Amino acid sequence: MAKKIQNKRYLVNRAVYKAVKKYDHQQFENFCTDIYKSGWEDGKASVNALDVKDIEAVIRSVKGIGEVRIGKIMEAINEKFDENAGSKETE
Repeated sequence: MAKKIQNKRYLVNRAVYKAVKKYDHQQFENFCTDIYKSGWEDGKASVNALDVKDIEAVIRSVKGIGEVRIGKIMEAINEKFDENAGSKETE
């Protein structure tokens, strides 16, 4: 599709450019979808993702935070995650 240059960015070569100019609607949509998916996968790979269980384990390791306080903190965190998940579904 395209060649990869040294700084990990894709450069559209002349052949790809000419081919894209001749695409019909469906072919162009598939081409754009492939580019989007590639960017999505690159973005996912670059994120340092934390799981809710990891966050809870870190909070539990802090001296002076009891079970009741951990429960309230985790409830607030779970509500925020659910809120963000709901907003992503509507986009």
